[in-house]
Amino acid sequence: MNYADAARISTVLKNIWWEKVKTIEEADIIVFHTCSVKQKAEDKIAGRLRNIPKDKKIWITGCMVQHNLKLNNKVKKKFHPKVDAPKGNFIGNLEDINESNINDVINDAFNPLFKTFQKKLPNLELLFRIDDLHFIPKIITYIGYKVDEKDIQDIQHYSQLYPSVSNQVDDNRVKAAFVPVGSGCNQFCSYCIVPFARGLEVYRTVEEIVDEIEHWVNKWYIEITLLGQIVNKHPKFDEIVKKILKIKAVKWLRYTSPYPTYYSDEILALHETEENLCPHIHAPVQSGSNKILKAMNRWYTIEEYKEFIDKIKALKRPISITTDMIVGFPGETEADFQTSLDLIKYAEFDMVYTGIYSSRPGTKADKNLEDDVPAEEKSRRRRVLNDVLAEISTKNNTKVVGTTMDVMITHKKWDTYIGHTVDMRNIETKDFEDENIGKIVPMEIKSMVPLKLRG
Repeated sequence: MNYADAARISTVLKNIWWEKVKTIEEADIIVFHTCSVKQKAEDKIAGRLRNIPKDKKIWITGCMVQHNLKLNNKVKKKFHPKVDAPKGNFIGNLEDINESNINDVINDAFNPLFKTFQKKLPNLELLFRIDDLHFIPKIITYIGYKVDEKDIQDIQHYSQLYPSVSNQVDDNRVKAAFVPVGSGCNQFCSYCIVPFARGLEVYRTVEEIVDEIEHWVNKWYIEITLLGQIVNKHPKFDEIVKKILKIKAVKWLRYTSPYPTYYSDEILALHETEENLCPHIHAPVQSGSNKILKAMNRWYTIEEYKEFIDKIKALKRPISITTDMIVGFPGETEADFQTSLDLIKYAEFDMVYTGIYSSRPGTKADKNLEDDVPAEEKSRRRRVLNDVLAEISTKNNTKVVGTTMDVMITHKKWDTYIGHTVDMRNIETKDFEDENIGKIVPMEIKSMVPLKLRG
């Protein structure tokens, strides 16, 4: 979702003829698009903010802002005495804003700590919700920027913004787009800040999603990734997938992140029969312990999750399976951790994205559960988990050495070309032509290391 958000930020500013540059030294304004999923992410942003030169203006958006949003009651009563809006929503009329009250209406309304932040960061100019991105061209005219009226688009919602480029590397050669099916989450996993930072679930219509994909197809994009906090919870997810599969220009279709119990048998069947639906399923499990899953407010048992894994493995087409896990969740004993290791061995995941538990203010876990696993033990468990994963990855990757797989190389680092396979394994090669970056090409797998193939 961060890639999709960042692409939209870039497009909004490009549409008013601002130029994106590659270095901080070249820039006039530094826009921080932040994440609040882990405390480490917020700490990293705080560190980077301190290092921005004082002559550069700073804007901050994303989950770190939205996590802390509180409407200023004084401002709400002053401008909209009859409005009882939920926290974090922009309720200001643009016509009510002027240079004298911009901080009260925009910044203080969105985050009452704005002036506190500004004392430490005098070059902090604007905080805004990512959901209000489409207001930015108009809003910035009230803080001294010149924007031609004809360049201010009549867009009523963030989801109506179609980026000009949408991939991790911001490279027009890489025709891979990220398309949100909605935003927010109603699941309220006890460790997760997303419902508080991004709000409750709001889904785009099937027509809006397909229209955006047609937008990308018209730009010769060939890989589409559907995005959602629980992407397959969209009430018409199956219909969306089937409609996209009919668009022959979409060569690779992916989606992330799904929830195990929201899968339909029909989607699994499509993975078996539809070549353009990539043979990869990311199935976040978070823990191998039923006790911990219950404390996390995950709505399934390990027995049910294993049944889901068995269904995937029973498909006639080989499917790469990846997952997310949290180590050191409150109350996780060594026995609980061992059940997570057992599950990794059972499922034979190609990748496990492991996070060390960090308490997020406002979540149920933060309020009700003691963070009782020592930091050293959390780190040890992650190391042990990664060692087990490396063994399984080596076994899985060895099976494809000597075969030919479809790959997309997305960028070059030094003398090495880096990308991913059709089943979403990392791959690198030194034998490649620049002109093929961003294209789907067959590549012989010559060797491997844990978690990576070499072509």
